Amino acid sequence: MAKHDMQFKIKLESKFNFTSPDIQNELINICSEVLKTNIISQIKSVGFFAIMVDDARCHKLEYMSICVRYVKNLEVYERFLGFMDVSEKQDAQKLVNTIFQFLEQSNLENIPIFAQFYDGASVMSGKRNGVQSKLQERYECAIYTHCMAHRINLVVVDMCKNVEYANNFFNSLEALYVYFSRPSTNKKLKDMQLKMDIKASTITQISDTRWVCRYKNCKTVKDNFKVILEVLSEEIDANSNLDVAQAIVTKCKKKKATLGKSVNLINSIIKSFENDRCSETFKPLWIKVMALATEFNISLGLPAKGFKRKRRETTHLQNYFVSNTTGAECSVDNMDEEMSDEDAQFEYWKINGYFRILDCVISGLRSRFSTESLKMGLSIDNFMKLKYPESLYFIEHYEKASCIDKNQLKAEMLIMKNCIDKDNFDIDSIVSEINKKVFPNLYKLLQVALTIPVSSASCERSFSVMRRIKTWLRNSMTNDRFENLSLLHIERT
Repeated sequence: MAKHDMQFKIKLESKFNFTSPDIQNELINICSEVLKTNIISQIKSVGFFAIMVDDARCHKLEYMSICVRYVKNLEVYERFLGFMDVSEKQDAQKLVNTIFQFLEQSNLENIPIFAQFYDGASVMSGKRNGVQSKLQERYECAIYTHCMAHRINLVVVDMCKNVEYANNFFNSLEALYVYFSRPSTNKKLKDMQLKMDIKASTITQISDTRWVCRYKNCKTVKDNFKVILEVLSEEIDANSNLDVAQAIVTKCKKKKATLGKSVNLINSIIKSFENDRCSETFKPLWIKVMALATEFNISLGLPAKGFKRKRRETTHLQNYFVSNTTGAECSVDNMDEEMSDEDAQFEYWKINGYFRILDCVISGLRSRFSTESLKMGLSIDNFMKLKYPESLYFIEHYEKASCIDKNQLKAEMLIMKNCIDKDNFDIDSIVSEINKKVFPNLYKLLQVALTIPVSSASCERSFSVMRRIKTWLRNSMTNDRFENLSLLHIERT
């Protein structure tokens, strides 16, 4: 514009406008460095930290997100430090070298790492040649913990894939999403919701990495079941996409789906599922299923008798109480002939649907959250309860690195327990009473206990920022600019 307008040219040249790309990049870099220096100085003042790493793909490039967790004044901080481009290679040696390089660039290579947190991918979690083992060669106290959220997600995904009726049910939900994701059918759904005075809601896609969305999807379909049937019925009457609509209607009408502190929580969840594995708990659920089936004329009849041989219960267990499934199937063929149709339906779906899903979830939780894998978590939980003997595993692991005296710590834990003066106390009660000068060993180890992460959610959040900054129209920026903008955006939010 300055080429064609002399007045604009004079004004442009007489003022500092900072429109140059180099100046913009320099300003962004200065702001980012100020923030990063502040975070690093806080970590250095604490003296140790935990590292959380995850990776994601964006516009054909593989980025590693590096976050840290530290405790200052007994307040937990999880901070994003930067992205590293790992597109060239993603083996364990390359990834751990990238982490070491990043730590050196951030002047954190001499600060002890007390915990490392990744997902369960073999390249990260491998005990011999994984990132966690290679990092421990330099930082001996850096215990590896598999993200709790990922573990729970894997339990749910396994259940959905291994239990036949659950698998069919979620496949039906996915088919509904595919059908109603088209603009034409989605508009019909919205119009029908408005016509029937039902709160507008959208059927979401089922994700293997976000297990919470499965509950939201189930709730949406349940709340809009009448609307969905009306829309699909209209499609069939109009002979529009008859094959697709008919298949979905058939699936819908056949669906028979019943619908450390982390260590304590997992154990409590397992106990709750075990307590719910009984006829008394299934009865109220079955009543709701029957009501829904009656309202929408869905058949809950038993499957037809087949010729395939069914596995029966072994006679050796006839005189014993069995609390878990043994592989024997409750089929139509081995139902009691004197049993009424309603009782037969109740027993069939209780065993083949309800019990089978619970058994799969319970066994998944037990295998993925075994006592050995959560040994440190149990020890930390006991430490939070000021139980010295039960928390020795945690204390001895960090005794040398934290420079604490075990005997003094034992005395401090006893005194603190007397200071709180109540049986049921939590971490907040300890924080409100503790004094760093009076309880130096307990204070230091409490910092360590709070430093160990439970999930890698901070890394996941950084990927959301990554996709907001690096769009299809703005994906040619350098890695430095991208990293600096990401840090500024995350700290702003």
